Amino acid sequence: MSGYGGTVRVVDALPGTSLVEAPVVERIDLGRGSWVDVVRGLLSDGDAVHDDLVQDVSWQQGRVFRYERWIDEPRLGGWQAGSDLHPVLADVSRWLARRYRVAFDGVALARYRHAADSVGFHRDREMRWLEDTVVGVLTLGATRSFLMRPIDERRSSHDDLVDGSGRTFDLAPAGGDLLVMGGRCQADWLHAVPKVRGGPVVGDRISAQYRWTSRRGRPDIQPGYRAPRFYSR
Repeated sequence: MSGYGGTVRVVDALPGTSLVEAPVVERIDLGRGSWVDVVRGLLSDGDAVHDDLVQDVSWQQGRVFRYERWIDEPRLGGWQAGSDLHPVLADVSRWLARRYRVAFDGVALARYRHAADSVGFHRDREMRWLEDTVVGVLTLGATRSFLMRPIDERRSSHDDLVDGSGRTFDLAPAGGDLLVMGGRCQADWLHAVPKVRGGPVVGDRISAQYRWTSRRGRPDIQPGYRAPRFYSR
């Protein structure tokens, strides 16, 4: 991603955990205070963690307001915190806290069961303060696209298709990979996991999400991803 300011490779380790001994962090500078760190293969046992979570999490079917009506969200959701947190997810939380010097209340979980499960382009508005955030996304299971694009591109904020034009790019995390979006990323960039159309069968993927905000700057007052939106007729 040299078009976004190049990369910096940094080695960081947290001994005595399930993480690989010396994960390599590659930073992509998106400009204007936004960045994303990519850590390939942070976990060596990502598939086992995926299988544990499929079995143990109380998965819920969420609903979103689209086309002026409520519909089932095309993925499942869950949450873990405290003593219920999977030990490997706890290891990742400690690694993130040590590296970025922030703390997390728990881990939000999203499960993409098959090619039709997805989430459209969005920002994590539920945090409200978006100008200085750290959002970690750990992938467990199948490889899926993880698209990012700047908010000023002329596309629908909930479009989950990409035609390869503009500045949209795909980080495509595999099982055990970690992405960390930081700085102004939630204020100025959108991200999505699109549906898979055609091609081979896509396996189950779980996304474990760690969110922190400094609560500095102006709070975002726009509705969140799941909130009702009404349009003039």
